[in-house]
Amino acid sequence: MKKRTLMQFFILLLFFIVPLFDIFRIDFIHLRFYVFRQSFSFHDGYILMLTVLILVFTFVSISKWFGRKFCGWMCPHNTFSVYITKLLKIKKLHQNKWLRSMVDILLSFIFAPIIGFSMIAYFYSPHDLWKEIVTLNTAAWSFWAYIITTGVFFIMIHRLRHRFCRSACPYGILQFALSDKHSQQSGIKNMFRGTGLVLTLLMAAFVSVLIFSISTSNSFTVSLGKKLQGVVTQDHIIYTYSLQIENLSTQSSIFKIRYQNLPSHWEVTVPEQILVKPNASAEENLLFRINRAIPGENRMITIHVQSETGAEILRQVSLVTSQKQ
Repeated sequence: MKKRTLMQFFILLLFFIVPLFDIFRIDFIHLRFYVFRQSFSFHDGYILMLTVLILVFTFVSISKWFGRKFCGWMCPHNTFSVYITKLLKIKKLHQNKWLRSMVDILLSFIFAPIIGFSMIAYFYSPHDLWKEIVTLNTAAWSFWAYIITTGVFFIMIHRLRHRFCRSACPYGILQFALSDKHSQQSGIKNMFRGTGLVLTLLMAAFVSVLIFSISTSNSFTVSLGKKLQGVVTQDHIIYTYSLQIENLSTQSSIFKIRYQNLPSHWEVTVPEQILVKPNASAEENLLFRINRAIPGENRMITIHVQSETGAEILRQVSLVTSQKQ
């Protein structure tokens, strides 16, 4: 019983701290996500896909390895339901229906906002959400999302509790579908036989690839946007681009930029380095003015953006060096 209690409170604690400490969180506003406190742009979508796959296979695997143990040992909703029910059954409350009802409502009012906050924090900055709640920023959509989510969890805690687990929980239904004679017995042995072994190998492969991907990923992204393209003046052809660097680290960084295959006789205005603040973006314009007298050709310019750690990202632009008269 002690092992079960420790596991319940450990998983419950994880539910609250995972988004707060950026262990895993998807920020749809700033188009980035966090895995093990490391920030990634949505350009690194393969890392997000791997993380989600691992989460999905974790839930599937738990059902195959340990049967319905998740509900009793790990489910945060079940943990809340069990201990609130136990509290309400103590002698003094059990004998006083009015007092029991008041305590029940009070506990639901206390815990529903906390759970609602944690749930929204998985998809929105916890710092920004807290600020909007404290200031009662009713103009923010996240404020109303929080109010609605809190209302849903109030109903689940106060009214539904175990009825939700028995009748509506999708994962509970999945556990029932995946259960067999081995998973009914549960245990570590299920991880090394039959379908359980296949899931173990898949999980090991996914985790290994994720760790490798995180360790080799860059802490910044580079975007190149077209602006003026082939605008003809009396003597020149003009191309302009916007170069945006997003710094995903928690420290300011200076990014060095060099240009390959750029003719010395072109008139250009391009940055050689850009300072970007932590978890922010910086944008600079690239200007290429090409003399129309130069014989026509397509020239590929390679732009090398290098961080202070030596990581490098390449981007290319193709320019036509003359236009027909």
